[in-house]
Amino acid sequence: MKEKINEYPIDHPLTAGRRKKINQFIESNAGRLGRPVSAEWDESGTVLHLASDPVEWQFVFHPTRVEAFGSAPFWIKMLFTEKRRKTVDQVVIQMLEETGFMASGPDAAPAPSPSRKKSASR
Repeated sequence: MKEKINEYPIDHPLTAGRRKKINQFIESNAGRLGRPVSAEWDESGTVLHLASDPVEWQFVFHPTRVEAFGSAPFWIKMLFTEKRRKTVDQVVIQMLEETGFMASGPDAAPAPSPSRKKSASR
């Protein structure tokens, strides 16, 4: 059964370029787990499925947030302590920052100036 693990606010939506950067991030960081990781996008290109047996993750990209879901056997869930949850959060946030979803990331678009925000809302 899939459970919602967390939700992460993002400043910039998913694009083809960011999707490619996520794939590169996964490839370069897969060794952190010490076991094989498979990754694939659904047909819409907005849902990322990650699997590292026996755990499966699903990341759903919305325009202003990313939802993380997970499923695993009961015994794995019992080992998913608060410390491990924080570690997962750190890795997900690192991925979102490094791939340009968060304003602090290297490829993030500059935020609109306050004067442009006012004129755009009129």
